[in-house]
This record gives sequence, structure tokens and C-alpha cells, in this order.
Amino acid sequence: MRMVASRKTTPISGNLCQVCGIKPNYVDATGVTHTFCGKTCARTYAHGAPAVKPPVCSIVGCNEPEIPSFQGFCSAEHARLSITSGIVPGCVRCQSVPQPHGQMCENCAQMPPDEPQTWNIKRSGTVWREFEREWRNRWESGEPATIEGLFEISYPSDVVANKGAFRESLEFAGGVRLLRTFHASQCICDMGTRGAVLCDWRSCGICNIVKSAFKGVAFGAPYNEGRHGNGLYSSLDPSAADRFATSCLSSPYRVMIASDVVLPKDRSKNNSVCRLTSVVSEF
Repeated sequence: MRMVASRKTTPISGNLCQVCGIKPNYVDATGVTHTFCGKTCARTYAHGAPAVKPPVCSIVGCNEPEIPSFQGFCSAEHARLSITSGIVPGCVRCQSVPQPHGQMCENCAQMPPDEPQTWNIKRSGTVWREFEREWRNRWESGEPATIEGLFEISYPSDVVANKGAFRESLEFAGGVRLLRTFHASQCICDMGTRGAVLCDWRSCGICNIVKSAFKGVAFGAPYNEGRHGNGLYSSLDPSAADRFATSCLSSPYRVMIASDVVLPKDRSKNNSVCRLTSVVSEF
């Protein structure tokens, strides 16, 4: 299912009340159009300057206040929705924030070229609810762990381009399958207690994977060692991955990475290297 949004059109200010900017000007019984919508706004104007109504989110049906960093929208969720719906162009790097000018949002323009961007996902939003539903449906062993927080990570344009090229090569060779898999490892840092922040510890099995987009694990190693040999282990069942989730003593949370993996449609060719398409981590 794809969510589609539309952007509010700017009304003709001459037909709206000069104070509230919402209701149309009052037209009396004689046909005269007044400057204000009613007596309340007229009194407001008479006692001082017109009240300034803060701008609201540009998505139709949303009346939440606009947040300047989201370029006319109230949240990261509605900013991304406006991009995926084709209402506004998105940052060429993160595809999560509308372009204020040029091709890159202000945050991405100030970041090092190889640094991923992270942010919190709202508990009340659609992304959280859909992820939590999938999490519970796919948890096979015992009672599902409670999701206390959810982060989303986006990558620079070169990583995104590599992912796109890999997927196109599979589609040309016979088609692709997308699988949501879960990976857990030892998390040395206190992720979850400081927001969506990645650490610089070489020993952290979570942050090193996220920063490298699964090209390296802790201590710069290219893979983990397991009973099936060297590789990057993940599971379709989050409860199976949860057994390997450990954290530092200062953190009350366990951390897991959820990623969408691109595979060949032909199951006999599954030895192909899989590339990370997106990462979501919850603690």
C-alpha cells in the first residue's frame, strides 16, 4: 500500500479575514464585503496589530504547526510523504527532507560525504505502527519484545546509487525479491539513551555495521564468524536475532537492525551478494 498526499494550495488572501487568515470576509445584508470575518476579529484589529497565525503543515488535512527544518511540513514523516508523493523534490542525499534550495538539504550539506543520517521515528506515526505490527506478526518464540524506540538511517548518494545499480542488475537478470531481515550483535555504546546517535567505538557491533552499510563489523572486520561460516548473519524472525543482542552495562536497551535485503528472484542464485537497502534500528 502506498500513501499519497497532496499539498495545500495558497488561498487568495484578498477574500480572507485580515486577522485570522482562515475565514472569508463577512458580507452583510446589503452586499457590502467587510475586511474581517466577524466582530471578534474586528475587535482584535481595533486593539492592535492583526494577530499573526503561525503557518501550518502543507499536507492537506494536517493542521499541525510547521517546523522550519522540515521546509513547510510538521514532521519528518510528512516531509518524506510529500517527497514520495511527488509534491516537492527531496534532498538528493537523504531523500527525507525537501530541498530548501539547490539539491541537498542543509543538514546533509554540512555532513561529511560518507556519514549516514539518523533520526527518531514518531511513536504516533504510521511508520512506527506498521513496523510494530510486522514485528509482532513475525516474532515466533515467546512474547515479543517491546519496542521502546525506533530510528531510521539514510545513506549518502553514492551508497544509494550502488544499491540501485545492484537491484537493476538483478532485475535485468530475472527479477528481484525484497526480504525484511533482522540482525543483532553486541552494542558497546549506550544507543537509545541519547537519541539517534551513532558512536565511534571500533568495538561496537551495531554502529560499525550501520556506518558502513554492512560492509564491515566491529574492529573493521568484513564479516562475522558463525556456525555456518564467515558472513553477515540475519534472520526473518526477529526473535531468532534477539538471542544475539547484547548491550553495554550502562544501557537498559537491546539493539537490533532491521534491513530490507535485495535477493535474486530465482532462488537457485541466492549465493549472490546482498546489498543493504534500508536500515531501521529499535532498542
